[in-house]
Amino acid sequence: MGAVAVSGGGGVRDRGRRRRLVALFEALGDTEVGREFGLLRLVSFDDFRASVPLMDPLSHVERVTARLGFGREELDDEQLTAASVDRKAVRGVWRQRLGSATPERVALVEALADDHLVDRVRMDDLRSLSPAVELLRIDSVPRDPLQLIDDLRRFRPDALVLPSLATCGWLEQLIRAPLERRLPQLRWLFAEHDLDERVRSRLPVINSGWLHAAGRIGLPARRSPMDAFSLATNSTLIELLPHGDPEIDPRQHTTERTVLPEVAILGERYELVLSSPLGFLRLRSGLHVRVVGFAPPASGGALDGELESGRAVGTLPRPRVVRLPPPPRDAALEGVTVPGAWLTASVRQAFLPEDPALVAADIAADPDAVQISARASRTGLDPFADTELGASRAGARRKGPKPRSLVIRLEVQGQAGPSFSMRIADRIDLDLRSRSAAYDWLRERDELWEPRVVIARPGTARSGRDRRIRALSGPVARPVVQMI
Repeated sequence: MGAVAVSGGGGVRDRGRRRRLVALFEALGDTEVGREFGLLRLVSFDDFRASVPLMDPLSHVERVTARLGFGREELDDEQLTAASVDRKAVRGVWRQRLGSATPERVALVEALADDHLVDRVRMDDLRSLSPAVELLRIDSVPRDPLQLIDDLRRFRPDALVLPSLATCGWLEQLIRAPLERRLPQLRWLFAEHDLDERVRSRLPVINSGWLHAAGRIGLPARRSPMDAFSLATNSTLIELLPHGDPEIDPRQHTTERTVLPEVAILGERYELVLSSPLGFLRLRSGLHVRVVGFAPPASGGALDGELESGRAVGTLPRPRVVRLPPPPRDAALEGVTVPGAWLTASVRQAFLPEDPALVAADIAADPDAVQISARASRTGLDPFADTELGASRAGARRKGPKPRSLVIRLEVQGQAGPSFSMRIADRIDLDLRSRSAAYDWLRERDELWEPRVVIARPGTARSGRDRRIRALSGPVARPVVQMI
């Protein structure tokens, strides 16, 4: 494939961004997806943003992932992942946290990534700490979890790398003691997610960086807070999609206009939009962050002497961000869309001091609350389905009737009486009617039905948390009240 000429776009000439854009065009330009979007004809990042639409995960799977197939053999691993571009910066931050010592025996307890190239990034990062470092990889939890502790004891690690700090807490529950009591040689804990989780261990916790299927997207920040990241704009093409603050405006206001990381606004909330040669084109990742600062372009998070060939890879400041849970989704009911922030607030406020304590709540539009006698035009019985009209955008939007009620699954601590679920449903319904005039009007006309509350078995939330921990992948913590 011939060379691709790419300009910086918008008057900004950033070396790191140009390199990743060229690699993306070389990897995906000659594929079916690349030809559809005309990637080989683009000459700047602005052209790329104007030609490729934003895609949510479902549409990205249909329009990109399912049509890419295979064929990356002509490109080397470094072109696809840019793994070494920010490795020195990551190692520099780790050395700052480690002090004068260096781990010699590192145990990585983490599931294999779907893409072996992404999985190799973490392994090579750890190997770069020392030429003599020994690595033990554990990618699954044995049937008897205590066997995992025995395997670690035999290896005698001085550093333990975990996907989530909650995994450390789970291991401590198994042994009923701080982790270092069973592993006396252990000196450091590395974790990627849930860095604010409370654990018994007194060992120093080090931010291991942020990896995604699209590649490296976050470097551990050198400054507080400990769970902050500097966006890896030299490794992955990252855009920021502005989102409203659900604490100020409950309704989600999103646009198709993204902003570049270097022009982000301090304190604002954004969703990460990711593109990379690994097969990602402007994916709305569902990862939300708040900008808390900027790393200077001269270092990008690296220490002195850690720059590529003695010069900065990028020429623009990198945002320093903290991760946020995604805003609650809105619930689309027949005739009205109820903001998710209102729903989660209504569930929380429905509990009185004398009620059993709320452990967890899941809210959704009730799929069983569909009026059977709905008109044919609302049931998906479209007489024009096999015609040109059936393929129109208007016809595609009509997918049958929407639910007419909400369903809330609650887990509570304590004994719930027979009428408890009815009382909670009445309070939630009353609260929503006071918040939304449209919801109240439809309830008066009996177009919408009262919410349905289901009491879950005790331990449901804990079993779900244990499943996420045993998966050894991704974050474990979830909001207490969430939309599903």
